[in-house]
Amino acid sequence: MSLAWKGGETSEISSGPRPSLPGGPPAQFDGVDETRWSPEHLVLAALAQCLMLTWISLNKRSQIPLKAWESKGESVLEKTKEGLVFTSFKLSVALKTDAGRIDEARRLLETAKKYCIIANSLKTPPTLEAVVEAA
Repeated sequence: MSLAWKGGETSEISSGPRPSLPGGPPAQFDGVDETRWSPEHLVLAALAQCLMLTWISLNKRSQIPLKAWESKGESVLEKTKEGLVFTSFKLSVALKTDAGRIDEARRLLETAKKYCIIANSLKTPPTLEAVVEAA
């Protein structure tokens, strides 16, 4: 992974053959280009992707059919005596599978949260809201 300054407060993140990501501050920190990925966006994206990939990895044994997965992330950044810190993370996941595997898929989602590397690296543990239903 490499980061290159592109002028002002903008940057470009790259890593090998992957597409580059334009970086910069969010609007809340005087960012003017809403198309750029901020560190705050990237943390949520890493958390959401890690949870999904952990579920998929753990599911290799169970073979629960994954018909759809969508997630949304929210975080709260607050000024504290330690400085600006994330005080909450919330992931909302909508997972679809076969009707007979819903409970199993939900349990595996909780296990994935327990083993998600990004979730385990955060100072503030994320909360998970899940809707698991038949497709």
